[in-house]
Amino acid sequence: MPATVKDAAAARRQLLAAQLLRGEEVMVTQQGAIQLLSDQGISQVAITVPEGKLAAPSLYWYERDPELFQAELEAMNHFFPQFRPDRLVDGRMSWLGSLTSGIPGSQRIWHLQLVYDNDHPHGEDYGGSITVFSIEPDLSALCEQLGEPIPHTLRHECSGELSICTVAANAFRHGKDHSSTGASALAWASKWIAAFELWMLGDLSTEQFAGHSI
Repeated sequence: MPATVKDAAAARRQLLAAQLLRGEEVMVTQQGAIQLLSDQGISQVAITVPEGKLAAPSLYWYERDPELFQAELEAMNHFFPQFRPDRLVDGRMSWLGSLTSGIPGSQRIWHLQLVYDNDHPHGEDYGGSITVFSIEPDLSALCEQLGEPIPHTLRHECSGELSICTVAANAFRHGKDHSSTGASALAWASKWIAAFELWMLGDLSTEQFAGHSI
């Protein structure tokens, strides 16, 4: 291909790319070829694509549903203002903060992280689409110290981390009009922490803690 033809082809590609990036109106022929509006003497049947850019559905629920995101922010800021929003390196939204159980005889401070699934809200797993991790204390280390499993915890296959099993999948609300919030997941986690502290202090037996009456 002669250099002049190559140059002309490259210039046309650059022009097309710029027009697409600007979201300008374009013509599409029956074969699917893009025609510039500046092209002269278009003889083929062509349909006009009006101004606009290609739809790009977001991977992240907080971008797809800004109203739900705002509701999550408001609920957490109202009920647990000491927690701050954070984003994981893979884009998942999370909250970081601390709780204490208030159980007499326990001075432990729980540093927690709530992590939303990208397709929040759903109720397919225990805890629904919000997972609560204990950063400190480390539940896996506590398991080793205790020499037995900690009731109502879940081990994640990929990371091996333990999370707090907050609520049964069928109790997690998810739908168009209402879904369980990070605040409600954290409230369930607080209930778990209280039960754990009472178990550690001997006020709950393993059978009672592991049962479903709490």
